[in-house]
Amino acid sequence: MITVTRTPVWVEGMGFEKLPRLTLKDSTESLIRRALLSGAMKPGEIYSANSLANRLGVSNSPAREAMMSLVNKGLLELVRNRGFRVVELSAKDKQEVYDLRCLVEVEAVRRVAERGVSAERASLLRELAEQTIASAEAQGVVDYLDADQAFHCALVDTLENRRWTEIVENLRDQSRINGSYGLRKRTELEASATDHLEIVEAVIAGEARKAADVMVRHLSYARPEPD
Repeated sequence: MITVTRTPVWVEGMGFEKLPRLTLKDSTESLIRRALLSGAMKPGEIYSANSLANRLGVSNSPAREAMMSLVNKGLLELVRNRGFRVVELSAKDKQEVYDLRCLVEVEAVRRVAERGVSAERASLLRELAEQTIASAEAQGVVDYLDADQAFHCALVDTLENRRWTEIVENLRDQSRINGSYGLRKRTELEASATDHLEIVEAVIAGEARKAADVMVRHLSYARPEPD
């Protein structure tokens, strides 16, 4: 299996060196996604697969495949005969994403709590929640976003509905591109991370109403600012 063998200079210090060994296309997509979330890739700028491949130290094919995958996820848009542009969400777009997240993520956690979780799953969710707290304390925003994503996807994945998990994962990414994540201060990151443990304990206790209520509060961090 082919893997990325070196970290290019332009992504050093952003945590990319911690990526797991994946296929070249998947690794490239992970690199580009993190650049989108961190704001390293700017909205309005055109990025060709060739130039980005050179910067990442990979061939054109996996770079283009990765970028097309991100187009399908609504994070990039294809500009004919020029390359790819970072999607810039309007205020209406952001509100739509937030509204959908409130619908699908709150209902997901309610159902997980109603169904109950195994001891093994409970242990995993606690571990992932604690990882978000550790990342928040270190104040590494991009690392926190990765840990946060892992927690929420694992929570929804408990329902064993692949499409539901993919929808949640995609909506969360769409709300965070362009480095637009609202939580930057350490206290804000820690408060958001602490919600995860409260959600986990409510889920384990089978308290569906409480789990849903905490999730509503948790998502309020992502509420778009009014114009």
